[in-house]
Amino acid sequence: MVGRIICLLALILGLAGSVPAAVIVYEGFDYAAGSLGGRAGGTGWDSGTAWDGGQTVTAGGLEYPGLPVVGNKVASGSSNSFRLMPAGFIAANRTIWISFLCINSATPSWSGISPFAGGSEALFIGKPDTSATWGLALYNAQSDSGATTGSQLSTTPVGEQVFFVVRIVNGASSGQITAWLNPSLDREPTVDTAFYDNKAAGHTVGRVLFDRIRISGAGAVFYDELRVGDRYTDVSGGASVGLAGKPSPADESEDVPLDSALSWTPGEFAVAHDVYIGTRLADVNDASRSNPQGLLVSQDQTDAGYDMDGLLAFGQTYYWRIDEVNAAPDNTIYKGKVWSFTAEPYAYPIPSVTATASASQSGMGPENTIGGVGLDADDQHSTDGKQMWMAGTLPSWIQYAFDRVYRLTELWVWNSNQSLEAYLGFGAKDVKIEYSVDGETWMELSEVPEFTQATGVETYLANTIVDFGVAEARYVRLTILDNWGAVPQTGLSEVRFFAAPVQAREPQPAVAATGVRIDTDLDWRPGRGATSHEVHIGADANSVRDGIVPAGTVTDHGYTPASLTFATEYFWRVDEVGETGTYPGDIWSFTTQDYAPIDDFESYTDDIEAEETVWHAWIDGYGDQSSGSIAGNIDAPFAEQTVVHSGTQSLPLTYNNTKAPYYSEAERTFDTPQNWTANGATTVSLHFQGAAPSFVQTASGNILMNAIGSDIWDVADQFRFVYKNLAGNGSIVARVHSIYATNTWAKAGVMIRQNTDSGSVHAFMPLTANNDGAAGNGASFQRRLTVAGVSTNDDSATVIAKPYWVKVERVGDAFSGYISPDGIAWTQLGAAQTIAMNGSTLIGLALCSHSTTAVTGAEFSDVKTTGNVTGDWQVAEIGATQQEGNSAEGLYLTVKDNTGKTATLVNPDPVATARIGWQQWLIPLTDLTSAGLKTTAVKSITIGVGNRTSPTTGGTGKIYIDDIGYGCPLP
Repeated sequence: MVGRIICLLALILGLAGSVPAAVIVYEGFDYAAGSLGGRAGGTGWDSGTAWDGGQTVTAGGLEYPGLPVVGNKVASGSSNSFRLMPAGFIAANRTIWISFLCINSATPSWSGISPFAGGSEALFIGKPDTSATWGLALYNAQSDSGATTGSQLSTTPVGEQVFFVVRIVNGASSGQITAWLNPSLDREPTVDTAFYDNKAAGHTVGRVLFDRIRISGAGAVFYDELRVGDRYTDVSGGASVGLAGKPSPADESEDVPLDSALSWTPGEFAVAHDVYIGTRLADVNDASRSNPQGLLVSQDQTDAGYDMDGLLAFGQTYYWRIDEVNAAPDNTIYKGKVWSFTAEPYAYPIPSVTATASASQSGMGPENTIGGVGLDADDQHSTDGKQMWMAGTLPSWIQYAFDRVYRLTELWVWNSNQSLEAYLGFGAKDVKIEYSVDGETWMELSEVPEFTQATGVETYLANTIVDFGVAEARYVRLTILDNWGAVPQTGLSEVRFFAAPVQAREPQPAVAATGVRIDTDLDWRPGRGATSHEVHIGADANSVRDGIVPAGTVTDHGYTPASLTFATEYFWRVDEVGETGTYPGDIWSFTTQDYAPIDDFESYTDDIEAEETVWHAWIDGYGDQSSGSIAGNIDAPFAEQTVVHSGTQSLPLTYNNTKAPYYSEAERTFDTPQNWTANGATTVSLHFQGAAPSFVQTASGNILMNAIGSDIWDVADQFRFVYKNLAGNGSIVARVHSIYATNTWAKAGVMIRQNTDSGSVHAFMPLTANNDGAAGNGASFQRRLTVAGVSTNDDSATVIAKPYWVKVERVGDAFSGYISPDGIAWTQLGAAQTIAMNGSTLIGLALCSHSTTAVTGAEFSDVKTTGNVTGDWQVAEIGATQQEGNSAEGLYLTVKDNTGKTATLVNPDPVATARIGWQQWLIPLTDLTSAGLKTTAVKSITIGVGNRTSPTTGGTGKIYIDDIGYGCPLP
């Protein structure tokens, strides 16, 4: 590590005095109208300094969709105003973003915002000279050799308001300047959307080194929302410089539990928060510290959260706002956006209802009254009689059944609504309502209101509500005794039953969730009126269902199980206990995670000074040459962020076993010894990925190889070919074990070819990487019959799953392709093809990734040839330069306990580094305990490439390690 730190010393020194990636300065011009001189608001500026000069603050800020805007704006006049960047700010060897809003209200000769270094203007951004469009004026303040100067203009008129964004990349001896107008706020803009980029224009520009910002001009141009930052998100408002963001509950959420808490992401420089909550949008928007209107429920709180328990009412919509308060000396308050949510209703519509009736007219059955038949999105019912229930006699009944017993609260009724309802009066008027738990014993509901007649128009809304109180029922029968007309026919359009939830619901973890942490807490939405909750949990569903598993009782919804075992399916239920009785819950289930992390590589950063990098934790041989390893990337990001098994990072481990000690390893030591036996753990799991070698034949005779290439097809080929010489007739057979699917047409198989020219004639019998039955069917006999001619093929009629055997055979000029599941019974694809090949030919293995950049790998075994085949394997790169890949070597893991005892486990695959795609290595803990190791007190682990106990000369390469954990394999 010492060596690595020395190598990175220049980088550290280059960063000295700079700020972490974040907003550097922000100026919203949140001042009263008047001179800008002496104003010291904003954030990030040099402390104790203020704007100097005579620019003017003007009432009303500029607006831009999606960009947080506060305060007023500044009107550029004929004088200059400067303000210093923060102390210690260094612009050298750094990428800096600048953004602001601007608009021209007249025709000034020039006006802009400029980074300045002392008295030297480094760059002018705005309206150069007498131009009619927005642009830049390049200077060469650093006197960098060959730098371009002069105006670089957009096509956007200065009379049009714009969101101006400039990126400055300061290198060691030159810079790069890119400028955009109105880029999207949600993602970093690309160079091809810029109005100017010096590299795209073929220009060399000087470095923009600066220590202050100037606003200047001659005329009337307005500027607002000045931001300087290290990232685009810092200057696009994505970092919520002054404003709170990411509200929870999310804006316009519905069905929010009454005991929810508010939370939000603080503004960049907020040190305190003012919380406003109310039921009227206008009131919440207008409230302030000076006029709180009773809505300022918390002032100057430091937590980015607020508990609403006891404040909310069922079904009420609430509006809330978070004002962010900056630190002294300015204590700027950034008025937040007003968000809203709607609290959970007391009762919910019953989702599963069936209907029967005593009688129905044709096409007008009782099923029309449930499920929204005839209702539009606004709950307005049609006048189509075929979307209603109609009975031909009085009295008539219609009965509803639910999937279980519910605590009913209300019934909404849409009466019969045919267009002539006002004259015919089919709608129900006098109705008897009965309800039952079992369908046998019925109770009559008292005080049933008269059903209101429908309007007979398309905009008809439910106009009768029946109050059930707290009736518990699974069945409800409506008997219509009289209607609104003289004709003894009656009916209904729609009904909707509401019930208060009395059972526990919406479990967390969700039903059938997998990968649940072994230390998880259980939670649920409680039933109405529950005063306590009995939680039953166990690994046997019947024991939980029958109540054999002892219950844990809690007074609040939420429960922490005593101990959970890895890779186990658990069943649980919650019985809600209240004054009206106990309501048994449904049986839920979840499956615990198979492994808990030992190191998942997610916590590492690129902060060298804080020693949070992956190579600070994983000590390699880079500095002291104790082995040939390098843990992490040489340049940031030090952890791998592209090749990952899960999450966002993995460990890249480069190895070099070409010199002593002929192995490469990295060690991670734990601050506290780890217990790998908790929660029923039996196994250590480690995921790794290597890279296929260019070509290697293993001790077992298997052949591993890699390749890139656009295709083996059409008039020319790109692939890797491993071959011997064939004179006359002959054949080659191979078993294709695997192909890494860079593409569904990545191909691996056997080939006879005239020569190594890309357009050579050949016969090729491959399997493709596709095993799902789509294009190619997994096998295709391909050939090119004439030099540089178009390829032809015959595909398998069935899906071919690997491993599978392939064969290509030559008899004179007749070539045939075959496939076989066992290497004994062969199926020919298509007919023999006539291909003229002269003299000695090439016979061997071919591999193509179907990509010019992505590398595939394949494994072959049981390679056999017939005929006069001579020579050693030769490797050809046909049509494309191929990649080297990894040397094929073994992988080992050394574990040390807190007594110093070690045990080394060797991966069973002797060519582990050659495996492409993620591989899981499972190590039983008994392999460690049998070696005398304490798996209850593990102090360090070492991952190595090579043979630690009997080192021999090897090769080079890189592997990736991810998700090291302990636990149990899933069943």
